[in-house]
Amino acid sequence: MTADPNIATLTQFGDASYFVFCDHASNAMPTELNCLGMPEDMLQTHIAWDIGSRAVAAALARKLCATYFQCEFSRLIIDPNRNLNVPDLIPSKSDQIPIPGNQHVDEAERRRRIDKYVPYHDQLDHALDEMTKLHMEPFIISVHSFTHRLMGATQDRPWRIGFLWREDEPSAKAMMNYLRAETGWKIGDNEPYDARVFNYSVDRHIGPRSLSHITVEVRQDIIGDDRGIENVADHLARGVMAMRDG
Repeated sequence: MTADPNIATLTQFGDASYFVFCDHASNAMPTELNCLGMPEDMLQTHIAWDIGSRAVAAALARKLCATYFQCEFSRLIIDPNRNLNVPDLIPSKSDQIPIPGNQHVDEAERRRRIDKYVPYHDQLDHALDEMTKLHMEPFIISVHSFTHRLMGATQDRPWRIGFLWREDEPSAKAMMNYLRAETGWKIGDNEPYDARVFNYSVDRHIGPRSLSHITVEVRQDIIGDDRGIENVADHLARGVMAMRDG
């Protein structure tokens, strides 16, 4: 299995029947985009990527001896977890923060970004095709993270972790029940986002293949260091294995 390292990378942690992928793993941006007119330090914030998701996803894949696929560009350039027809494919703002370089994207620039970055989905398709050649029923895990508090909010989001689902409710519910029993965490059920409204990459690649899967969202403040990352990845790995073994 191969991937273009400018678009995505693929790592084999083993040959188990698990496939982990991370759409918003990177805040990387080519120099010619000049940080889209923002201060460079803004690319370190949650508006540019899912902070900690890359580390959690990689640690989870390692614990599961899984295949791991991750995006290698910032969602501010073009969001890989969006349909080409939606207005926020190239976001003009994120969490109320304007993105100057995306304010007046003409059709030529829009097409250039689509042509350059949407091959991410071709590579994800290829990786999944190769995976299903090796394993009849691989289990797919999509990893995201969310900020503990949105701009203007007066309270933190209460969920430490959430599971988003549409087609595969049983897998999501099994993971929620496992983590509630094991950790006592407050678990989001289609929170902080609702996969019945959108979950593009899963809807495009996983649903049509009828593969069992989960989409996990982890609150960023609990994965801010190595200990937190390993703790969450360990709980997720044990939950996935318990569910699959059961």
